[in-house]
Amino acid sequence: MLNSAVKRFILPFSPEKRREPFSSEVEAAAVYALAELERTKGGGLIVKQPEEKFLFIAKLGYPVWLFPKSETTYIFDGLNNSSYTVPYVELPTAKAFIESLEKKSKTREDYMAFLSDHNSYFQQPKKEREVSLGGLIADLDFKKEFSVYRKEAMEVTGQLANLALLPPTLEEATISSMLAEMDKLQSNLKEDAEKLPECLRLVNKATSQYITELDYAARAVRDEANAKIRAQEELVNPQVAKLNSEYKQRIADLTRSFDEELESLKKLKLKTKKFMENDEEKIRLYQREAKAQALKKHLIYEKRWKEKSNQTKKELDGLKKELKRIEKSIKNLKKQKTAETYKLQSKLGAEIKLARQPLLELEAVRDAKMLAFRQETEKLIKHEKPLIDGLNGTIKLRETINAKFEMLGISDQQLKSPALFYIPFYVTCYQAGYAKRYIFLAPSMISAIGFAAKLKGALGMSKIKELFIPRFKAITALMDKVQVLDKQNTFLDNQIRDLGEKNNLLNTGLARDNIAKGLVYLKHEGWLSDKEYQVLSNNLTYA
Repeated sequence: MLNSAVKRFILPFSPEKRREPFSSEVEAAAVYALAELERTKGGGLIVKQPEEKFLFIAKLGYPVWLFPKSETTYIFDGLNNSSYTVPYVELPTAKAFIESLEKKSKTREDYMAFLSDHNSYFQQPKKEREVSLGGLIADLDFKKEFSVYRKEAMEVTGQLANLALLPPTLEEATISSMLAEMDKLQSNLKEDAEKLPECLRLVNKATSQYITELDYAARAVRDEANAKIRAQEELVNPQVAKLNSEYKQRIADLTRSFDEELESLKKLKLKTKKFMENDEEKIRLYQREAKAQALKKHLIYEKRWKEKSNQTKKELDGLKKELKRIEKSIKNLKKQKTAETYKLQSKLGAEIKLARQPLLELEAVRDAKMLAFRQETEKLIKHEKPLIDGLNGTIKLRETINAKFEMLGISDQQLKSPALFYIPFYVTCYQAGYAKRYIFLAPSMISAIGFAAKLKGALGMSKIKELFIPRFKAITALMDKVQVLDKQNTFLDNQIRDLGEKNNLLNTGLARDNIAKGLVYLKHEGWLSDKEYQVLSNNLTYA
């Protein structure tokens, strides 16, 4: 039952052309001409086809509900031939998370356990859900077209001539109930979505608080340890300085001792080399003298020089052995010097380490405590990360879900209460024997009539189709859908037939007169030839 308080609006079939004096008559005449063009005239060479008769040509109004709610207006198919399902996912609630967080963030240990237990809280498998809205038209193209189209609407205040309105089967109360349920769901989703940033803020706050506490504690431990280390250094540093001084002197004495011995060996090495050079010179001299005496045939003197040469060679061999011994001694002494020096340095290092042991122990304790604080901080951040990632993902998902609901309607603040808007369309019903056939004509742009039309008129009446250019694709698709549903839905078929027969444009004299006037206009503008005009006029008389 339609509430009498509901406002009703009718949309024009074609845009108003105020400069054309017979726009309504031209529209009706053009519809009639098109219907006549599409009518089967009978005949056939092989199979005789019966001639179709007009059962009716009627202009009907298709009901569309506009339901304003807050700043959004929803569009519903008044005959409930459309529906829309909004998919969404059921997510863990932010409220339960906040309650648990507030209970379990009093201490760092409890908070760490909370993070560990909830690190996958917002990453659980999502439960798929959906809400169905019977009759809702959410098609984006339809909403865009209708937002433009509805601006041409005129409110219905009385009885309409030559237009029958299909009563809506989808009631206002049903729509209100569906929207209330959707609004409740959407409110819950929005309320939860609004708490998600609070979850993020609370987690960040708690983590930041405990990281700050760890930083303060670490700083206090470090400062206390450093104070103890400085105090210990005051005791240790003089001991280390004394050890360095003592061992420096011992190493210097050791080095001096070895250097003196090495210097003595080096001098002996040089002296030995000089003796070797002298012997080598003597040998060369003795060999020359031996050769000279051999040339003089003084065998005794030759023998004596050779004996001296051999004796000197033996001395030279001894010197060479002595040089090798000296060089080996130098090499061994250098190794011993390095080893003894290293031994003293190692001993110094060991004694310094022993002296510094209390310092090292204090530093080790400090570093161990600092490591524990650092590991605790890293553990806190590590446990927080998956929770933060899950929260950010859930926030984006909630935004996507809310956007889906917000896109179901159109932004319109003019309409304050539910209203019915009727989309006009023409229905032509033909009958041949017991068979009936329908043609539906959606809102169209009646082509501009001018000089070009006169040229088209010469090509035949089939060009009358070019008068009708669909105004809207999506709205035309809805009318096409009605034509299909009419064949499937007996109730809808009966409604259209009853209204069509009662509002048949061919039944009243006034309507026929208007059509006749429109035909004259079409002929005058060149869309119809004289012959075509005559045929249509004659058929109109007997239709």
